[in-house]
Amino acid sequence: MRAIVRRRPVLWLVCFLAWGVPALAVQGGPKFIAVTFDDLPLNDAGVPASRMRDITERLLATITEAAMPVVGFVNERKLDVIGERLERIAVLAMWLEAGLELGNHTFSHPSLHHTPLVDVQKDVILGERVTNRLLAARGRGRMRFFRHPFLRTGLTLEIKESFERFLAQRRYTIAPVTIENWDWMFNAVYTAALADDDLVVQARVAWEYLRFTEAMFDFHERVSMQLFERQIRHVLLLHANELNAEQMPEVVRLMERRGYEFVSLERALEDSVYELPDRYAGPAGVSWLFRWDYSADRVIDWSAEPAPPAYIQRMYEALSN
Repeated sequence: MRAIVRRRPVLWLVCFLAWGVPALAVQGGPKFIAVTFDDLPLNDAGVPASRMRDITERLLATITEAAMPVVGFVNERKLDVIGERLERIAVLAMWLEAGLELGNHTFSHPSLHHTPLVDVQKDVILGERVTNRLLAARGRGRMRFFRHPFLRTGLTLEIKESFERFLAQRRYTIAPVTIENWDWMFNAVYTAALADDDLVVQARVAWEYLRFTEAMFDFHERVSMQLFERQIRHVLLLHANELNAEQMPEVVRLMERRGYEFVSLERALEDSVYELPDRYAGPAGVSWLFRWDYSADRVIDWSAEPAPPAYIQRMYEALSN
């Protein structure tokens, strides 16, 4: 692994000058959002436990300061690294020590579209062992929420409904998503720039990430207004990664400027929209706003949903090849 040299003060200055202060959303009324993180203990592949702890400490510091009642969704397979298992479990426990909640994201993050249903069900159960033990040791019961890997809920309604019955039998509430920002793609490019000590690319990726996050909020807030004539209680999907550890203070400020109050996932799901039918079955991992639109009158032009900048997509593809 190439050494990573940090020069955060310079990067913050460049990002501030480049991004500036975006315009406030003009829609009135109270706005609520539940913030969730996937792929705990860390989305980044190949990160040693010592750096994983540093990233988690910085991420949790921002979450705690903002008083966000976060749910983090765990892939327990990420704990199984020879010589680091106990350290990685300790990093996972940091989320509980910060007063946050943990949920099940399966053991190994299989796609329900490419893995037999019975194997995904086994993976859910396998993903309960360590996390439920950590919760029980703190008198906090067991995991309550489940998040589908890739947001893929089944290629057919039969598979989708069968898996939902299985989750209900294990007393899980499905954690929906209404806004996401492709942070995993930006993070791959960002961490490569960190490894190369490339301050210019770091700054540009951070700038593009914040601009794109703002654009995704703009779009999905408009969709909420078109479908429901109000802002629903949104659920934001982020990932536990290096980029968010660095940029989370700015993401928090973005949401606060837009007028959001942070609420628990449980409180967000009290919004009546989450009782609406979701009849979508198909290849895409899509937001619940899309699912509700699909299940009703298909009034939204989803081709207008923003895509990550071509610059980011090209760099991500180059890293993936």
